[in-house]
Amino acid sequence: MSFAGVSVVGEVRPPQPAAATTAVTYSGYHLLVVNGYSSLVKDIPNGDCIESRHFRVGDYRWTLQCYPNGYGAEQDGFMSFYLFLDQGNVVDPVMVQYEFSFVVDQVLQNQNYCPALLDGAKQTLRFFSRYPYSFSLPYLTKREIFEKSKYLKNDSFTIRCDIVITKDVNINEAGGTVPVSNVLPPPPDIRQDLGDLLQSGAGADVTFQVGGGTFRAHRCVLAARSAVFKAQLFGPMKEGTTTGVVHVRDMEEKVFKLLLGFIYSDSVPEVDDIEKDEIMLTLICEQELCAYINTSTVATFLALAEQHHCRGLKQACLDFLKSPANLQQVMALDGLEPLVSSCPSVLKDLIGKLASVKIDVNTRDSGAGALPPVFDVPESDLHQHLSSLLLSEERTDVTFRVGGETFRAHRCLLAARSAVFRAELLGPMKDTASDVIRIDDMEARVFKLLLTFIYSDSVPETKEDEKEEVSENDDHADANVMWQQLLVAAEGYGIQKLRLMCETKLGRYISTKTVATILALAEQHHCRRLKEECLDFLDCPAHLKQVMAVGGLDHLRSMCPSVLIDLIAKLAAL
Repeated sequence: MSFAGVSVVGEVRPPQPAAATTAVTYSGYHLLVVNGYSSLVKDIPNGDCIESRHFRVGDYRWTLQCYPNGYGAEQDGFMSFYLFLDQGNVVDPVMVQYEFSFVVDQVLQNQNYCPALLDGAKQTLRFFSRYPYSFSLPYLTKREIFEKSKYLKNDSFTIRCDIVITKDVNINEAGGTVPVSNVLPPPPDIRQDLGDLLQSGAGADVTFQVGGGTFRAHRCVLAARSAVFKAQLFGPMKEGTTTGVVHVRDMEEKVFKLLLGFIYSDSVPEVDDIEKDEIMLTLICEQELCAYINTSTVATFLALAEQHHCRGLKQACLDFLKSPANLQQVMALDGLEPLVSSCPSVLKDLIGKLASVKIDVNTRDSGAGALPPVFDVPESDLHQHLSSLLLSEERTDVTFRVGGETFRAHRCLLAARSAVFRAELLGPMKDTASDVIRIDDMEARVFKLLLTFIYSDSVPETKEDEKEEVSENDDHADANVMWQQLLVAAEGYGIQKLRLMCETKLGRYISTKTVATILALAEQHHCRRLKEECLDFLDCPAHLKQVMAVGGLDHLRSMCPSVLIDLIAKLAAL
């Protein structure tokens, strides 16, 4: 059994500090993809469960639990689901509204989940860290009915849990405002998503054996980031197959792990000083090594820098040795002797360095302390590498047909950025009947923007977006519709960061002509910030009068009448 999940934290709008205590709302959802349903029912007895990975909503840690054969004897013949507060320090009860629902289909739909089969699928309950108050009420589905439903496909299903948490905040103690940084966690970005993909191993198609460790990775990611990997995995010198193993014999296991971590996330995790001392002679990281230059290490570092063409590190070593006091200590330790045989050419560079400066006999010993970096680490190029991979269409393994156009992509990257794509492309729920996946409810230009964001974490600016302000009289209907459609796509595929970007873009297009449509969209797709912007716009009598004149409220009455109550409350300042 395997599963995939995604935690998407929703928008939080800090209320105005009108009272000493005010309510702050957090929201998010988690998807649990369960494969091998029949095996789970057969192998897992009543009372035992499978559990999702941890996820956070509202600064609390949660998991989803699935009991394939029910939790107790009274649930025999049922499958049950629970939301569990997996945190032992919650003393004050927290009010949580939560809802379980099955995902209907993995393709994009306006309504892509349905709670019809679940008994008691929506509840409000107080949670705190004491049994049984850390568990939700059970959500039950009769297995006999579930197994005949459309929700079970290829022996797999996906369940979604939506969570809304309301907390009282003392704004006097908080310095008069609600700290936004505490209530609005940033959504995941491409580096975090790819890092999670590496850790999960989902869709991996190449295995490396390094020392006593085994590492699974993705050929297209490695090739996009390294020309050497590209030649090794795809060129004439390629090693291994989808079932073979590539042996790396000239590197330590821990170093290769750091290398893979950097390839996927464009960063190297912090390690303690002992670990740094052990790996610094192997990992070619100039900026890190510069901090360790002293009279004992400079000769070794200089040889390393020369052999591996590390100009910045070499320059730092030579600068250190041009100090007479430092050079004298190194020579007393015979530190230059190994360079005669290993790198004699570097001695010539050292002589040139010494000859280029006037030696002051009173030069103060600069000591063996850390030197400042002598060069800047370049900006992250992960986005550029992956964007180039998308444009080149090299080694793609999935094809989409959207609006008469064809798009080729890489399964592992789509799966890393979207739990919906992950279930569709890597799980047993994937469609194997055709080599081409058709998407009939999206325009080609919108799907192209969706792919661009998945690979680059950004979307290109339109001509309208480049304007500092969008005038009421500007003809920007096309861009407005495009961003609306992209928001729906982002919501359908669970790409939270893109959804937030679309909200920001659409906020610039709010006018008397568009506000009703944008407000309906915000209400249907739980875009709280965008909804509030629309209501603020309508709170102006002149704007409201013009919107009513063009029938904007009639549109809202037919599309989402409940939002009219929110508008009334806004106008009445309730």
